[in-house]
Amino acid sequence: MKLALRRLLHNLSALTDVGADIGSSGNFEDVIRSSLHTLLGTLAIPRGAIAQYVSRPRCLKIVASKGVGAAPESRIVIGSDQLRELRGKKRAIVLPPDDQTASELAASIGLLRKLRVRVIVPMTVRGNLIGAVFLSDKFTGDAYNQDDLEIIHAISHHIAMAFFNHSLLMSLKRKAEDNRRLYREMRQIYQDTVKAFGRAIDLKDTYTSGHSDRVARYARAIAREMGINGKELENISVAGYLHDIGKIVVDRSIINNPRPLTEREFNELNRHVTTGYEILSHISHPWKEIAYMTKCHHEKVDGTGYPQGLSGDDIPLGSKIVTLADSFDAMMTDRPYRSRLSIDRALGDLRTNAGSQFDVTVVTAFCRLLLKEITNEVKDRVLMPMIGAKFDRQAVAEKLSSIIQELEGASNDPRLTRAAS
Repeated sequence: MKLALRRLLHNLSALTDVGADIGSSGNFEDVIRSSLHTLLGTLAIPRGAIAQYVSRPRCLKIVASKGVGAAPESRIVIGSDQLRELRGKKRAIVLPPDDQTASELAASIGLLRKLRVRVIVPMTVRGNLIGAVFLSDKFTGDAYNQDDLEIIHAISHHIAMAFFNHSLLMSLKRKAEDNRRLYREMRQIYQDTVKAFGRAIDLKDTYTSGHSDRVARYARAIAREMGINGKELENISVAGYLHDIGKIVVDRSIINNPRPLTEREFNELNRHVTTGYEILSHISHPWKEIAYMTKCHHEKVDGTGYPQGLSGDDIPLGSKIVTLADSFDAMMTDRPYRSRLSIDRALGDLRTNAGSQFDVTVVTAFCRLLLKEITNEVKDRVLMPMIGAKFDRQAVAEKLSSIIQELEGASNDPRLTRAAS
């Protein structure tokens, strides 16, 4: 009785060990190998192997083995008869002594002969073949009794569930990666479409090739400097690309006119903001937010802009950022009516118009970003390529520092305190 109790406790301990191994987060093959060693040690079995069933190509993949000398073949092709034999067995197959040909599976697989296999345990879950456990005779040479087969079956079932759960996890990971790849592809298509719209707008203007792309990049960089991220950052970038989409319906001769515009021409050009809004507002969320940003990119914080005469906080922050990005690019490029400005003149205009045309916090963030680029505090240079190489870095840096110091005292926008480093 005491012997039977000790044996029971020993078997329960083995099951606990296997359960702990399988429930761990370690390397899967290490877990299976540890489970095999626990099974062999529990019943004093010198040789054994665990194989996973693979349907394509149809084979048993050896995941763990012990006592077979040199590493065995990693994949063992099985025929349809062998597959049926494994699938058809609900319990362990115990081969009679000196008669291994009683199993077609054992007779035809070299590894099993090398193991001198005595027990084959098919592993199935929900009617699906998961793999098999192969065991040799015991050290003692004693026959396997019913208690032995019960513990073998219990441990094999644990291993089968580990295989099954691992397979489910790998399948979920593959699906997740497929979904991530699909999302990346859709996102790339979306971005390419937005950029194509921007290029189509720029084709109308002989003097400003690449304007929409630059405004989008400037707006994105300024927004990041202000601590904006996520979807809001993406929307501001898209608004930068599409801020002038309404110009598609404006006559090219007006856009490229080198002389002062007539009142009629000026009014037609100014309508591009409402036309762009009408185009974009028919696209569902989040484009309605983007549409409104583009509509407001000629508003001024003092209320003297168009088309609605909005002021202060009534103007979306994204619009204020696009407004400055648009104006900076206009200052830095040749136009029909004037040549590009020097960086010193451009900074002077931004400072003069901070609080009237431009939002103070946006101008401050712009200056801080440009200062970081000039002083090599950031790797990516978004604004500097437009300035060119011929300028006095120290003088411009000093001017930027002066503007920042002057404007920061006038800023009450909490976003500014989240500026990116």
